Amino acid sequence: MNSEPKENVMNRTAEMNRTAHRQSGLSLVEIMVALAVGVVLLTGVIQIYASTKSTYRMQDSLARLQENGRFALSFLTRDVRMAGYHGCTNFGPITNTLNNPGSLQYDFSVGLTGFNDVGASPPALLSGAGIVPIAGSDVVVVRRNSDEPVRVVKNNSSAQLFVETLSQVPGGCADGTDKVSGLCATDILMVSDCIKSRVFQAGNLQVTGTPPDLNITHPASGTPGNAVSSWGGASAPDEEQFSDDAEIVRIGTYAYFISNKVVNGATMPVLNRYDGGQVFELVEGVEDMQISYGEDTDGDRTADAYRDADSVFDWSAVVSARIHLLLRTNDNNLSDAPLDYVFNGATVAGASLPTSDRYLRREFTATVAVRNRAS
Repeated sequence: MNSEPKENVMNRTAEMNRTAHRQSGLSLVEIMVALAVGVVLLTGVIQIYASTKSTYRMQDSLARLQENGRFALSFLTRDVRMAGYHGCTNFGPITNTLNNPGSLQYDFSVGLTGFNDVGASPPALLSGAGIVPIAGSDVVVVRRNSDEPVRVVKNNSSAQLFVETLSQVPGGCADGTDKVSGLCATDILMVSDCIKSRVFQAGNLQVTGTPPDLNITHPASGTPGNAVSSWGGASAPDEEQFSDDAEIVRIGTYAYFISNKVVNGATMPVLNRYDGGQVFELVEGVEDMQISYGEDTDGDRTADAYRDADSVFDWSAVVSARIHLLLRTNDNNLSDAPLDYVFNGATVAGASLPTSDRYLRREFTATVAVRNRAS
């Protein structure tokens, strides 16, 4: 049996040990190179992440801004388009039996009106209704009927009107009472027969008879209450009688204005909607609203000149409106420096803004025809 010399075995073992020793770790240079490569790669990853996050914030903010702009214009244009809508009696006389018929909320003689660049102290007509806009912005006021009329079924008495019962929702009104035919007690209503109209506040609602009729009273009590609480009946003059050729519909006053609120310590501009004596926040981020009104000066039912609210001669001749809204993103610090923007035909330089103002801004515009007046 052949056997390897002992000396050869020892040499081979020593060589293997030396090789294993050389491969047992990394040198300092190799570690430094590895760390440098790792830092470069990590820096690239961080930069990509930061860039992606910044792009996402910007795109998300712009998407929200676009959605807010469309939403605000949708509300505004719908109300302005319906301004002065009085059902089938757009051109007939309107008798207002309410108390305070000259107040902003209850003056239904003017379907559309506005206030231009309201100052720090708004007119009493606005402040009295709780409308206090930021200085320099416009206010638009719209008065119109709803589009859900209810048919009168027989001649009214001196104390109430009689209409069809279409639906009944138990507890459907804000005070917990039943909503009948879409109406509630205290609603401001208009009854019209396409020749004449009458505005009053509803009192009690009572369903009686077979088939059931809805009896609507119009008492002196209430807010604002009726200054004239007894009208109509078989022996009443024609202007007080409303029979089965008439209909009843809710009528309301709506106003749009901008105010400020504080969110997480920062001031946020908000577009508000005034509705029936209450103010509702509609859209955040609306910084300014400017509206010009198309006035028909020759009677052809088309706009001949667009004017600011304080330059309109006859509000009943306004047939359209141009709406300009300036919106900003809710998030700040979306740019490296204040940016220029264009609003209502003028460019605002970023250099004129505070250095901390890093918002993105966009203008939204719409021209709306007043359906009941325009050709």
